[in-house]
Amino acid sequence: MKILIINKRNLISLLLYIAVIITLTTIIIHFNPYNYKATQTISPLNPSQTSQIDLTGDGKKDSLQIVNAQNKIDLNITSSNNSYYLSNQVQDKTLFNNNTHWEPKVFIHDISRDNIPEIILQGSKNDKSACYVFHWNGKNFTLVYYSNNNIFGILDCKNQKTPQCYSLSSSGGLSSLNTFMLINNKTLNTSNNNSNVPSLESITNFINLIELPYIVDDLPDIFTTGIDKENLSLLWGLDKDNYSYSFQNAFFYDYKWTQSGEPYSIRWRLSFEKSNLKGNRNDKSEFIFVIDLQKDAASYKISAIQKAK
Repeated sequence: MKILIINKRNLISLLLYIAVIITLTTIIIHFNPYNYKATQTISPLNPSQTSQIDLTGDGKKDSLQIVNAQNKIDLNITSSNNSYYLSNQVQDKTLFNNNTHWEPKVFIHDISRDNIPEIILQGSKNDKSACYVFHWNGKNFTLVYYSNNNIFGILDCKNQKTPQCYSLSSSGGLSSLNTFMLINNKTLNTSNNNSNVPSLESITNFINLIELPYIVDDLPDIFTTGIDKENLSLLWGLDKDNYSYSFQNAFFYDYKWTQSGEPYSIRWRLSFEKSNLKGNRNDKSEFIFVIDLQKDAASYKISAIQKAK
């Protein structure tokens, strides 16, 4: 049997070599142009369940429940034996109206970076879009933002920058764009610094594609070359001979960034009204797409399509 003997000098050289390899690997990973610190999925809470989340920053789980009564939808939060109805922060005491094909969505995310998550609500009120952002100020849940715009998103969602919120109307486009940060319990308007929404052009083209009353033969150039063909098959299965689709609202956020800090991957959640062309006027349901886009040169292209509902 041969016994490998390594002298002290060779051992030091070997250890230095290993250290250099580890360091170079770390540098390559760190400076990868598509590197990101963490991926966090922002999905709406299940409306049929009572959610247990710390919403006040005291380390204790609070109870969050959607309340549906008298054609009105409210959100009730129970924290430390105190009950808070978010509708009390709205002038007409109504968050949303009951709408089976446009159900309210509740998103939880720490926009202010104070380790206390904000509550983002999207839904319909009097057949129009309604979007709210609520924040715990230490004593109560206060309304810090409200809009009738039907698109809301968060960029710099989970990187080293302060998150920015984007709000706009699908009909008004960029002319309706409003952006803000939430700092020290107050909104800071940043609209003058933002004139564009990354990936909006491809999403607008996708919405137009879904709303067409027929299936197109050739798809627009908004998809990556590597997109799964099964994803694209969702577009062929919409049965537009029997159903029409009308865009309702959207929520988006970024989850991967380039080395320069630009969004590389963005996820959109698109809600459509699906109407039965051969049924009665109330024969409607909600159809939801979850879309992932990746930066492709100066534009963003769709890399994945999922049906959420």
